Amino acid sequence: MNKRALMKHLYVASLALLLLALSIFGISCRESALEPAPAQSPATHQEPSEEWKPDGVIGSGEYLSEASHANGAHELFWNSDQQYIYIGMRAKTSGWVAMAVQPGSKMKDADMVFGYVEDGEVTVLDLYSTGNFGPHPPDTELGGTDDIIEYGGAEADGYTTIEFKRALATGDQYDQELSSGKNQIIWSFGSRDDFSLKHSNRGYGEIDLPPR
Repeated sequence: MNKRALMKHLYVASLALLLLALSIFGISCRESALEPAPAQSPATHQEPSEEWKPDGVIGSGEYLSEASHANGAHELFWNSDQQYIYIGMRAKTSGWVAMAVQPGSKMKDADMVFGYVEDGEVTVLDLYSTGNFGPHPPDTELGGTDDIIEYGGAEADGYTTIEFKRALATGDQYDQELSSGKNQIIWSFGSRDDFSLKHSNRGYGEIDLPPR
């Protein structure tokens, strides 16, 4: 075989190998494209990085969610698990601070939690609003139950902080169940340690909870 014929033979062999390689690569790409995407795990409840303690001090990793109202004059913090909700509420006041789960219009049927610190003693009340603008007596006065499981609070640097725990669904007719997704709330605070005193500031907001 002369040199020219040998070069032609090598060229044809190289071209055949190249075409074979391209064919194999194309098949591999098509098979990869047809493979289903790996299944994703369903969303689960996250865990806070700091243990929840109802001590009136809100740690940086104690709550996973928070909301600010009235330019920071009222703040709400929360976590939940499959059974309970853990809430911290803080307001720029030396009086009371409160929140309510509110299913209707205005204040009627609002499930309220109201707290204050007086002479170092913490008071937290489980209330229910019977009218659009109150009154909002304790559940126990209406024949219901006090469903605040744990609570605590503190006054410091011009702020009152209240923390509490309750079941997502208490079974009390004077409590609103907290469900997955958005729950409408009312927030408020007053200037003195007296829950019969009208609020000095209030508004509406939401607590968004993960699937149970």
